[in-house]
Amino acid sequence: MKLFISYSHKDEDLINEFIAHISPLRDNGIIEEWYDRKILAGDDFQNNIDQNIESSDIVCLMISENFLASKACIQEKNIALKLKEQKNIRVIAVILKPCLWNEYYDLSKSLAVPTDGKPIISFSNHNEGWVDALKWIKSALNQNKIIQDLKFRSSFSSFLDSTEILSKAHGNREALKIDDIFVSPNLFYNQSEKNEKVNFDDLKENVLEYDKILLVGENQSGKTSLIKSLIKKYKELRFVPVYISEEMDFMSNPMTILEKAFKNQYENFKLEDLPVEKIVPIIDNFHLAKNKQKFVDDFASYKHQVFVVDDIYSLNFKNTATLKEYNVFRIRKFTALERYELIKKWVEINETKQIEANQNHLHKSVDEKIEIIENSLGIVFGKGIMPSYPFFILSVLASLDIYKPLDQDITSQGYCYQSLIYLYLRKENVTNEQVDIYLNFLTQLSYRIFENQGNGLAEDEFKEFQKFYEDNYNLPIPIDELIRTLSNVNICKFDTLNFYNFSYNYLYYFFVGKYLSENIEKNKKVIDRIIANLHKDENAYITIFMSHHKKSDYLLDEILLNAETLFENYQPAKLDTKELSFFDKHENALTKALLPDFQEHSYEHERKKDLIRKSEREENDDVLEKTNPIEDDDFGINLRLSIKTVEVMGNIIKNRSGSLELPRLIYIYEQGLKLHLRILNSFIEIIKDEETEKIIIDYLKEKISKILDNNDSQSQNKLLTLEQKENIIRKLFWNMNFNVIFGFISKSIHSLGSSNLMNIAKSINEKEKTPASFLVYQGILMWYGKILKIDEIAERIDDKDFSKISERIIKLKVVDHVRTHKISFQANQKIQNKLNIETKKLLIDRLKSDEKK
Repeated sequence: MKLFISYSHKDEDLINEFIAHISPLRDNGIIEEWYDRKILAGDDFQNNIDQNIESSDIVCLMISENFLASKACIQEKNIALKLKEQKNIRVIAVILKPCLWNEYYDLSKSLAVPTDGKPIISFSNHNEGWVDALKWIKSALNQNKIIQDLKFRSSFSSFLDSTEILSKAHGNREALKIDDIFVSPNLFYNQSEKNEKVNFDDLKENVLEYDKILLVGENQSGKTSLIKSLIKKYKELRFVPVYISEEMDFMSNPMTILEKAFKNQYENFKLEDLPVEKIVPIIDNFHLAKNKQKFVDDFASYKHQVFVVDDIYSLNFKNTATLKEYNVFRIRKFTALERYELIKKWVEINETKQIEANQNHLHKSVDEKIEIIENSLGIVFGKGIMPSYPFFILSVLASLDIYKPLDQDITSQGYCYQSLIYLYLRKENVTNEQVDIYLNFLTQLSYRIFENQGNGLAEDEFKEFQKFYEDNYNLPIPIDELIRTLSNVNICKFDTLNFYNFSYNYLYYFFVGKYLSENIEKNKKVIDRIIANLHKDENAYITIFMSHHKKSDYLLDEILLNAETLFENYQPAKLDTKELSFFDKHENALTKALLPDFQEHSYEHERKKDLIRKSEREENDDVLEKTNPIEDDDFGINLRLSIKTVEVMGNIIKNRSGSLELPRLIYIYEQGLKLHLRILNSFIEIIKDEETEKIIIDYLKEKISKILDNNDSQSQNKLLTLEQKENIIRKLFWNMNFNVIFGFISKSIHSLGSSNLMNIAKSINEKEKTPASFLVYQGILMWYGKILKIDEIAERIDDKDFSKISERIIKLKVVDHVRTHKISFQANQKIQNKLNIETKKLLIDRLKSDEKK
């Protein structure tokens, strides 16, 4: 163990006595002391001190009037006491001389030696004082050594590393470990009516600042993985974490449970051998304990503890003040940034050879999988149907890697959901022969709930359903056992309002889609109504799940018929010079697309910035949806219906790109693209109208003038002329219009694109020969194929029909691609020269040069 000595050089004689007295401890290998006389000539003095105090196990503060008068010593004292709080190092105050050391509150709380803080020089024989002091120091060293020598049993170490039911999920790992795929989630920290966001890594690094922790998370939110990480951290900080779960029988005496858990997890020592202040009880699924207050009371002597629950409101402590003693952290769902990091780790494990062979393979694979995951979570259509937690994301990724469906009609994405359901049932030892019984029960149940507007079944309604099922289907499993199993695996259960329902939306939609796909003939009116109302998220989800379960001509025909009638009064936008001649006149008002500077550019940094923005949008959308539910007018409904219809069509051709006949595949893609372009044309018709332009500009002028008038009278805004203000507003107007057109092209790329559909996009572009189809085709190549055809783009830009607005769009797409991908210097130069796109640095240099002229 490393002992750091902090002292004043004026007390060097006493320090030399101390060094002599600790010689036996050094010689026996118990300690290795360090003090500043060990710094060699030429070494960085302060840096050496900082590094050694940071890495010490015990710090001895050699207290005297000289120590207290030294700024450097006081600084070392403060660092040591901070490390005591953060890293649990031992800090011992060795009183050398009489002084007012106990006026320092933080010092008065530390162990002061010799006994009762009697100064060394007050002993008639200094040796007696040093022997007394070393008795206490050696005791502290012995305590530290016991904890240092404390080892986890191999079975518990395996548990801490295990991903449990996902441990065999990765084809390239014999056993997937938590550290292979761990991504730190964000948490909500609820304390004193505050609700701030903190990252789990920050909690872990500063865990000793929070004495009692209450970790709250939904089922499958990753609570146990976070506990395992905290256990390792407490152990690293020289504490003794003891893990307790419901499997240890919460009905027993809490202290008996703690002792038994310790014995199962550690080798050689007994719980009573350890100081109470070092023990950290960690209770998983504490909400399942019957007598929660008994645990709280019996564990009150343990300063640090972690209780893990699914819902803070299920605790019901007898003493209402108890909850206030705990720092409450609630696990948040993964946002775009955390999903990206998790998927990237998965791909890096699984596709090492491909990444080594092609530097763009990593981002191609990660981007493809992100889209699949977001489709599976339901984020594309709305707030989502599956919680964005690591368990669900990893389960989908694992299913994609081992796609071997029993039902050959099911899509790969449909198989992901099916695999999750199988995983749940196997957890409760449901046999292969019984799986079909459970699936049929759930299928019939889902449609009964669907007929009840998706609201679940009240207790009496559920009993009616049970009777119906037993009258019509063979049920060799006792109904009570079946219901208990479904509750145990969190597929179905009674909610707090006593309605029997599916625990997750994706399960409900999966089984409703299964029912309807298996009973199309007798449910055509229901299906027609669903497809006619795809603007409602529920209907979009059900339609997607129907398409996952069955390749139905009827379903596709109805969706296509619906798509062909939407915005039928408009022709698809071409974005050519004729159509956008009115817009091209204002091209100079638009913000220029600029390449990043090659030397200073980091594509990983740019991707992270994009992901952070996307994460913030997801969070804001979630808040807005809760506070301001969407209430559309007829146009808004028609617009949402059209966009959702294309999303559904895109989802179908992406999932069935290998099983649909080629003419069918091309036709669905073509109709989806045409619908998007008809919507876009409706917008172009609005903004080309001069009267509409005037109304919008007048509206913007009024709003912006009010903002400018509220600014300080001496500000630059007040100095703008009316003409300058109008120019700014017109620029804003045309940039807003450009962003809408750019956004719709991007929407078409992501709604209809995939690496398996690049040839389809190419054939439609060759057929249509419009700038709009070219933009979508090239966008699909860039995003899904990581292919940038510079020569082809340069040649098409020079064509007479290619509008300046379309040129701006393709250049901006190229810049976005360069910004977020690894591009060589030579390729960068070619893009600059062939496409005439400046870098930011070149533009700044040119503007400076123009100013000098």
